[in-house]
Amino acid sequence: MELFQDIRGHEDIKKYFKKAIQTDKISHSYIFEGPKGVGKKMMAMSLAKALLCQGEDRPCGKCKACTLVEAGTHPDIIKVDKDTRTTKIDTIREQVVKNMDIKPYQGPYKIIIVTEADTVTIEGQNAMLKTIEEPPSYGMIILITENLAKLLPTIKSRCIQLRFNPLNQTQIMEYLQGYPISEVQKEIYAQFAEGSIGTAKKLIEDEDFLEERKTSINYLLELQKADLMQMYNIQKSICEDKEFISSLLEFWLLWYRDLAILKATGEGNLYYLDYKTHLLDMASKLTYNTIDRHIKLIKDATMQINQNIYPTFVIENLLLKIKERKK
Repeated sequence: MELFQDIRGHEDIKKYFKKAIQTDKISHSYIFEGPKGVGKKMMAMSLAKALLCQGEDRPCGKCKACTLVEAGTHPDIIKVDKDTRTTKIDTIREQVVKNMDIKPYQGPYKIIIVTEADTVTIEGQNAMLKTIEEPPSYGMIILITENLAKLLPTIKSRCIQLRFNPLNQTQIMEYLQGYPISEVQKEIYAQFAEGSIGTAKKLIEDEDFLEERKTSINYLLELQKADLMQMYNIQKSICEDKEFISSLLEFWLLWYRDLAILKATGEGNLYYLDYKTHLLDMASKLTYNTIDRHIKLIKDATMQINQNIYPTFVIENLLLKIKERKK
C-alpha cells in the first residue's frame, strides 16, 4: 500500500519522510506542530506503521506489525495522552522515560507519541529532556502540539520541527465527498471546518449544527425588521436555551465577517454562501462603521457570557444596541 495514502495534504512532509525512510535517515525526535484536526496524529501513526512493518514494501498492510498498528495494540508504540488539563511529570516519567529504557518487544523501534505536548508541565518537559538528548538507538519520540510556544527552547532545539498547515478548501471538499450529504451542506461544512478534517467530521456528527446555524441567522434577519415588542420576543426566545447563546454569538460574528467582506469586495469565501442574497441586501444598508460596531458589540457580549454575566441582560443589551440607528 502507498505510504501516507490516507492523509490529505502535507505533501512536503510526506515527501520528507518517504526520502528519510528510503535513505535510512530517520531522526530520533520530532515535533509535529499545527492546528487541531489537520492530520498530525494520523501522520505519526502512519510513520510508525511504516517503520515497524515487517514486509518488503513498507507499509505492506498485511504483516503482523501492520495489523497490530491498525488495531492500536502494537507493543512498541506508546501513545501518551494528557491527564486532565495538563500532562504531569509522573506520567512523563512512567510512560516516556521508563518505557524508552525498555527495548522494543517486536520491531526495530520503540516509538513514543505525546499527543498534546503543549500540556506537559515544565517539570515534565525537563524530565523527558534527557530522553530526547540521549535516546537509545531504537528510540523515537514524536511530540504533537497546537502551540509550539509552550515547549521549552531546549526541547525545540533538539527536535526536528514540522509544521502542519490547515488544509485548503478543495482538500476538505474532497474528504467530504465520502459523506451522503448535499453539495450545499458540503460547502457549509468545508467553510466552517477552517482547514481541519477533524473539525469537519465533528460538525457532520453534530446533529444540531445546521439547525443552530439556521436558527441563529433567522434571529438576525427577524431583528432587522422587528419593532421593540418583537425584539423582546426574540430576546426571550434566545434566552430560553442558555447553552445555545455562545454558539449563536459565534454564528453572528461570522455573519458580520461575511458582511464586511461583501461590503469591501462583493465576493469571497463566505460562511453563509447559501444566504448571499440576504447578506448583499444587509451589506447595502449598513455602513462600514456600523458593521465594525456590531462586530465589537458581539465580541463584548461573548466576553460577558464567558464571565458568567446574566445572559438575559447581555442579550437584551446587545439587541438594543444593534437596533440603534448609528452611522
